[in-house]
Amino acid sequence: MKPRILKSLLIAGFANLVISSGLFAQTAGVVNANGIQIAYEAFGNRTNEPIIMIQGTGATMLHYPAEMCQQLADSGFCVIRFDNRDIGLSSKLDSLGEPDWAAIFPFYKTCDPAPLPYTLLDMANDVVGMMDALKINKAHIVGASMGGAIAQLIAIHNPDRVLTLTCLASTTGNPDRSAGDPNALQSMSTPPPRTCNADSIANYLVNTYRALGASDIDSVLYTRALGHMKRSWYPDGTARQVAAVFIGDYCDRREYLAKVQIPTVVIQGDSDPIVTVEAAKELALAIPNAGFHIIPGMGHDFSMIFLGDICGYILENARKSTPR
Repeated sequence: MKPRILKSLLIAGFANLVISSGLFAQTAGVVNANGIQIAYEAFGNRTNEPIIMIQGTGATMLHYPAEMCQQLADSGFCVIRFDNRDIGLSSKLDSLGEPDWAAIFPFYKTCDPAPLPYTLLDMANDVVGMMDALKINKAHIVGASMGGAIAQLIAIHNPDRVLTLTCLASTTGNPDRSAGDPNALQSMSTPPPRTCNADSIANYLVNTYRALGASDIDSVLYTRALGHMKRSWYPDGTARQVAAVFIGDYCDRREYLAKVQIPTVVIQGDSDPIVTVEAAKELALAIPNAGFHIIPGMGHDFSMIFLGDICGYILENARKSTPR
């Protein structure tokens, strides 16, 4: 895959993009974790078992809808969503500079150390650091797209911190996995606009959502775009996330996933133009006893109509952990 196409694709918000009202958040704050600051919100009773939601590239915490977080919280959990580094209200790492794509590209589809601003493992350590700051010993970890890869790395490197693992629209990192729709990748090869014009940025994001398989009407997608922009429109930071994905999610994790002994479920939309059903099924097969669910009509992002199914699968898996 050409770096320019991948970079444009992921800067646009390679994740589930659904705006929420924010009316459900019970607590919000910023913690110091892994040398940076992480902004988060928590839903539900803080004494309940935590579910930590990790979003995809370029997506803020708001892209896990408040309605989804509250639905999980109402089932007896404390749900925490947060902004990854370089996005939203978490630390922006301008001091690391722009990715040097000419230097990075030769490391594509290898597991050799690449000259990245930071890695997916660094981002996994951010999550563990946030857990430490919030005094969370163990949590149910949920990740979508890039967030799914980060969640896997937490399970691989810190299995004692994970109660259950849920991956949405995620792969094993197998560089030779089944590829997504080249037309979808090509349609998103246009770089994000370097402008402060809200309408231009919003229209760019709407077009990207469509290419990612969004099923909502344009007015809903436009509202999503405005919500993303209001919290943070920061292509420079997202570009560094893209570089981490470009290397980290094309490094095969199957050898390590085979040793994961954590209740796991893989959730995949059959209309996802980026992650194929075959690639998601490979992930489910790589983790011993993992569950696998296909949601008809869901693309790489998901709309409100899929929240019931997704929450149901997350909760079903969460109840497989040590009795609460």
